[in-house]
Amino acid sequence: MKKSLLAATVASLCLPSFASLAADTTSDDVMVVTANRFEQPITSVLAPFNVVTRQDIDKVQAKTLTEVLSLLPGVQITQNGGRGQSSSIFVRGANSDQVLVLVDGIRMARSVAGNVDFNQIPLTQVQRIEFTRGARAAIYGSEAIGGVINIITLTGTDTPSKTKLDLGIGSHNYQEASVAGAYKIGDKSVLQLAAGYENDKGYNVHPQPGLNDGDKHGFDSRNASLALHHQFTDEISGYVATRWYKNHYQYDGSSIYSGHQYVRAETEFNDYSAGLKYAQNSYKSSLIFDYQKQDNLDYVDKTNVINRQDQYHQRNVQWHNQYQLLSTLSVSGGIDWRQEQWNDLTGFAGNKERDNTGYYAIGLWDYSPVSIETSVRLDDNQQYGTHSTYNIAGGWYLTDNIQLRGSYGTAFKAPNLYQLYVKSAWSTGNSNLNPETSKNIDISLHADYDIGSLAVTAYQMRINDLIDYTGGTPSYENVKGESKIKGIEVEAGFDTGIITHQLNFDFKDPRDSKGQQLIRREKFSFKWVGTASYGDLDTAVTYQYHGKRPDFGVELPAYDTWDIALTYWLQPKLALKGRVANLLNEDYETAGGYAMPGRTYYTSINYQF
Repeated sequence: MKKSLLAATVASLCLPSFASLAADTTSDDVMVVTANRFEQPITSVLAPFNVVTRQDIDKVQAKTLTEVLSLLPGVQITQNGGRGQSSSIFVRGANSDQVLVLVDGIRMARSVAGNVDFNQIPLTQVQRIEFTRGARAAIYGSEAIGGVINIITLTGTDTPSKTKLDLGIGSHNYQEASVAGAYKIGDKSVLQLAAGYENDKGYNVHPQPGLNDGDKHGFDSRNASLALHHQFTDEISGYVATRWYKNHYQYDGSSIYSGHQYVRAETEFNDYSAGLKYAQNSYKSSLIFDYQKQDNLDYVDKTNVINRQDQYHQRNVQWHNQYQLLSTLSVSGGIDWRQEQWNDLTGFAGNKERDNTGYYAIGLWDYSPVSIETSVRLDDNQQYGTHSTYNIAGGWYLTDNIQLRGSYGTAFKAPNLYQLYVKSAWSTGNSNLNPETSKNIDISLHADYDIGSLAVTAYQMRINDLIDYTGGTPSYENVKGESKIKGIEVEAGFDTGIITHQLNFDFKDPRDSKGQQLIRREKFSFKWVGTASYGDLDTAVTYQYHGKRPDFGVELPAYDTWDIALTYWLQPKLALKGRVANLLNEDYETAGGYAMPGRTYYTSINYQF
C-alpha cells in the first residue's frame, strides 16, 4: 500500500493530464446555484465548493454516481458490493443521512425514510453536480450538516441542439444503451430528453460458504427523462419536466438463522416538476412545484415472501427571491414547503406523514478585498416543532491571489419517518426522538496563480443528540454526549507546460461521544485525477488511497485502486471508448463482508451530433 501511494504521488507529478473532476475554480465565468440558492460566480462562493460537469463524467467514463462522487474532496463511499447494491456517503466523516441530497434543488423523496442510495440514481440523466462542504442548514434546513450535493438534470433555453448516443458492454455481462439530447423548437423553446438501459449480471457480493455458493447479485435499470423549457418574454421563463427510473437488483439475505435467502428488490421512481423564473433589472424570483413518488419491494426468490413493501411521497413548493440593493450588497430569501409521506404497505407502521415549512434569508456583501455572507432560517415542522439555524462567513483577499476564508454555522438533522415510526421484528421507532444538532467551523486559505491553485481548509464539527440504532432494545435513540469530527482538506491543481494535475488529501479525526473512531470512517485519503491527449487519443487515469477504518467488530484494512479510461476519436463526432476499473485487481471491502468488484472491463461507442 505504501509503495502504491508513493507511486501515485510521483505519477501526479509526472503523468500528463489536462482536466480535473472539479471545475476550474479560477474561472470567473463558471456560474453555480447551490451555495446560496441563487446563481453566482464560483469565485464569490465562500464555502468549499466543487463542480462536476457532464464532460468530466464522460472523460473518466464513470458508470455510477458513486464513482463520480468518490473522487471529490472529503467524500468517502461505502457500498455493499457491486453495481446496484446499497451504498452510503460520508462527507467530512458525517453520517450519510447528515448530507443533504438535492436533484435540481429539490431533496430526494428517499430521505423521508433514511439516506439516499446514490447507486440507484441513473447517471444518464445527470448534467452537472454541485458539491458544497460544511453546514448549509441555514439555507436548506435539515440534513445539511456535512454538506450539500445538488445533482442537476435540467439545462435551459440557451442550450444548443445536440444528441449523444452510447452503446457499451463489459465484465459480468454488462450491457448499456443510452440517448440524451436537447433540441431547439423555434427561437424560444428547448426540448430536453434522456433515456437509458443498463444490465449487469453481477457476482456474489456477500459470499457465505455453504449458504449461497454460486449466487450472483446483479442489477438492471431503465430510465427516462423529459423536459420542455420556454422563454415566454425577456423577463419570464419556465419549464415542465418529468423523470422516471425502474431498477431491479438482487442481494444476499442468508444467515445461519434463516438459511439461504436470495432476495430480489425493485425500486420505481417518478418525479414531476414545473417552474417559473422572473428577472428584471435588480430583482430575480423563481417558483418551483415538485412531486415525487418512490415504490419499493423486496421479496425472497422462489418463496415470494415479502421482506419490505413501501412507498415514499413528497410534495414540494419553493419560492425564492433575490434583490441587488447595491453593487456591493445583495439580499435574498424565500419559503419552501414540503409534505413527506411514508406508506408501509406491509401493514406494520401504516401511513405516516408530516409537513415542514422553512423561511430563510441571506445577505451577501462584497466590498473588495472583504466579503461577508450571512444566512438565517426557521423550520416549522409538524412533528418536532420549530428549529432555527444561522451561518456567517467571511473572505479577505490578503493579496490579489490569496484569500483567507472563515465560517461558523449551526445545523441540524431531523429524525426521519422510519426512525420515528418503524415497527418490525428487528426495529422499533421512537416518536420522542429529538433532532440532531451541530456547530461547524471552517477556516481556509486559497491561493490562485497562473501556475496553479492551492486550497487548505481546517474544519471542526460538534454533533449532539446523534440518532443511533440500539440493538438491545431494539429501537432508535438519541445518544448522549457530543461527537467531534475535525480535519484538514488539501486541494491542489497546477500546470507544468501542457500538463495539468488535480489532487486532494483528507486528514480527519472522527470520534463519537465516547472518544471512539466512528464506524467505517477513515482518517486519511488521497485522490488524484489525470488526463492526457495525444492526437486522437484521450486518456484519463484516477487513483485513490483510503486508510484503515473500523467496522462492526472488525478493522477494515487500507486499500488503493487505479482506474484507466481511453477514448479514441474515429471521427470528430464518433468515439470508441474503453475503461479498466480496479486495474491492479485490488481485493478490498468498503463494508465488512461485502467484496468490491475486482478488475472490470468496459467498452463502448459514442456518437454525438
